[in-house]
Amino acid sequence: MKRLIGLCALLLFLNSCDDGDLTIQKFNFDTAATVQTCSGEGLFFKIKSKEALVLTIPTTSFTNVVTPADQPTELLINATNQVIYRLFDATVSNTYFCASFPPATPLVVEEWKASNGVSGVSGIINITTTEIISPTTSAVTGYNHLIVFKNITFTKEGNSFTYETYTFGSYVTSI
Repeated sequence: MKRLIGLCALLLFLNSCDDGDLTIQKFNFDTAATVQTCSGEGLFFKIKSKEALVLTIPTTSFTNVVTPADQPTELLINATNQVIYRLFDATVSNTYFCASFPPATPLVVEEWKASNGVSGVSGIINITTTEIISPTTSAVTGYNHLIVFKNITFTKEGNSFTYETYTFGSYVTSI
């Protein structure tokens, strides 16, 4: 009987599950903060200390036409419209992204890329555009473009994580 209990304990020990170094990655940037950009280059980003969430998308995607909240402009993640999460070895600033020649530091220590999209299903970039109206003149002074990712999956070396809805933030254009 002791041998049977010992054998069962040994089998249970050998059969235990080990996930190794696998961690579920998540990030959380301030959704209220305005999205930063480098003058007209189609590169939009948000920074939080050593992290950056980067969107490359043509600036022509932001039209100064109001879109209803239930009918946003829909773009798919692909070779032209990319979303990348980066973790750096030190604090990163907007000069890192806007420099004419990429700086040597800080170093990217981790990079997750969003998977290509499927229309109406996954990997979607929604842009809802509203007018910005001057409180003093009641004239339209610009447009607010709210950028929301839908069913976006980030992958790296066989690992992945998904957000059903993630608000990237707002990009403002002036007129």
